[in-house]
Amino acid sequence: MRYRFLLISLSFLFVFGVFAQNKINLPVSYGQLISQKLKPFFTPSEGEREDLLKGEVISTGKVHSPTKKEQQMFLFVAGVHPRNCTRAMRKLSLYENYKNYMDFIKSSQYDENTQKFSFTIDHTLLPFPMIVRFKIPRITKEGTYPFVFEDGFLKDLKGTVIVQEVGKFCLLGLKTDWRGPETPLPNIIFATFIQTVGKLGLEHLIRVSVF
Repeated sequence: MRYRFLLISLSFLFVFGVFAQNKINLPVSYGQLISQKLKPFFTPSEGEREDLLKGEVISTGKVHSPTKKEQQMFLFVAGVHPRNCTRAMRKLSLYENYKNYMDFIKSSQYDENTQKFSFTIDHTLLPFPMIVRFKIPRITKEGTYPFVFEDGFLKDLKGTVIVQEVGKFCLLGLKTDWRGPETPLPNIIFATFIQTVGKLGLEHLIRVSVF
């Protein structure tokens, strides 16, 4: 019953986030360019590509158990920012302020010298707080930026932040892969959680950095 309530609540947040997001509409001609930019990381379906052209954030989260005591996770999130990448990253590169951008991030710190970014995710829907730490430069321009979680709940998770110009807009994305010890979250709950948080997180980051 507890996990069923969690799943329903996350689904509600997922739907609410879709309606709350600011929309932009891109010409169909942008579709091929977006697919080319994403090709090294993810191949969006025709429907997902259409959603991106409409200014919606796409999010795909998958979790399965390769062995009895392990879980394996994949997450891909992407969206088109209505500004160019330089303007978009002026605010999004201020990692230490992420606690002010999203309610479910309770603390966020960034060390300029070591390039280490750490934050804590906590929510009443989570069975425990998630502490995340990894090394990444302060992203201010177009490029792809790999990172690895050094410790915590998803230790050794590997990911890439995608920041790519598409005309006068900026394609933002995140791809992560992880395999590790079984977590307290069942696969379906784990997958729904990462997919929902990924989507709502990027939608919110786009909104707060438009101006």
